Amino acid sequence: MSLKSLDRAHWSYTEARAHVQNVTVARFLQESAGKPPVAAPINHWERPRDPVAVWKGEAEEELLIALRDGDLLAQGRFSETRNNSNFGPDSYKTWILHSGYHQHITPGQWREGQFLNLALSTMFWELIEIRMPRFMVKAIWPDFVPPAVPVRMPESLYTTPYLDVMQAAISQFGITAARQEKKEFLSDWFFEQQVEGEPVSRNLADAMATLIRLPSAQRGGAKRVFGPDLRNAG
Repeated sequence: MSLKSLDRAHWSYTEARAHVQNVTVARFLQESAGKPPVAAPINHWERPRDPVAVWKGEAEEELLIALRDGDLLAQGRFSETRNNSNFGPDSYKTWILHSGYHQHITPGQWREGQFLNLALSTMFWELIEIRMPRFMVKAIWPDFVPPAVPVRMPESLYTTPYLDVMQAAISQFGITAARQEKKEFLSDWFFEQQVEGEPVSRNLADAMATLIRLPSAQRGGAKRVFGPDLRNAG
């Protein structure tokens, strides 16, 4: 991979967490699809927990474990200056004068500090605006792609010896919607065939000759004319 194609983009902690949660929830939904629902134990003192909320909580814990173990690298703006002022716009902050550039956060710092309100802090320092390489997050939690549904190949089309003979006649005589053979000729041909060693009867030959022709051809090409019945007119 060339340096130009290297993914240098960073995700904030919030963006990384959202990705991990989306992937985790999608995976659990896929795994639970088709399974019978499991009845939660009845507890009149606690409201039933939303499974999606539980999965999101597990996803965030996985993200923090990866940071604590050093599997995922992160950066933050460091400060070891406490805010001793009770006045001004930053009076609510515990730490001030954070570095203007991001520095690497070690696994030891993740284990030592407390992560709260998107900041990692101890009694002696604080790291804010935590970010991490996007490609590393996706390497551990790839985009979820639903498994492909196996395509079930259709079984061989059911047929019978009679249908096979009729298809043979269509092929032999080149019958199409535009080219229809005479019924009498087809009936004679069917009458000469055998099905499973038995000769085709005349009645069956006539029926087969009828079925492989279009209904309009069976009327001799003449159009029906509908009008008043004059057969009994005086």
